[in-house]
Order: sequence, then C-alpha cells, then structure tokens
Amino acid sequence: MLILRFVGLILLVAIAVCAAAYLFTRDRRYLNWALKTFKVGVAVSLVFLALMVLERFLAPMV
Repeated sequence: MLILRFVGLILLVAIAVCAAAYLFTRDRRYLNWALKTFKVGVAVSLVFLALMVLERFLAPMV
C-alpha cells in the first residue's frame, strides 16, 4: 500500500509540473506528456489494486 501511495505522489507531481509548464508556455507537448503520465498512473494503480485483491483472496486463511 505504501508503494501505491509513493507512485501516486510521484505521478501527481509529474502531472502538476507538466500542466504548469503548459500554462506558462502553451506548448502542447507538455500537455500531451501530462495526459500520457496520467494514463500510465491509472494503469499502474489498477495493477497494484488487482494484485492486492488477488493477494487477499489467494492468501491462506489464518
């Protein structure tokens, strides 16, 4: 869970920096990079959540 929060924080900062760079320069490359980073962040989060659910169901009952 801590790794998921760390990855989310890094992706949030990257998206914010790209969005701010786009606002100051109006260069669409920054906006496109921010959108791609957001998509990767969503995919990584879904993979981590799926792994957590699998671990929960596949772990032996204690």
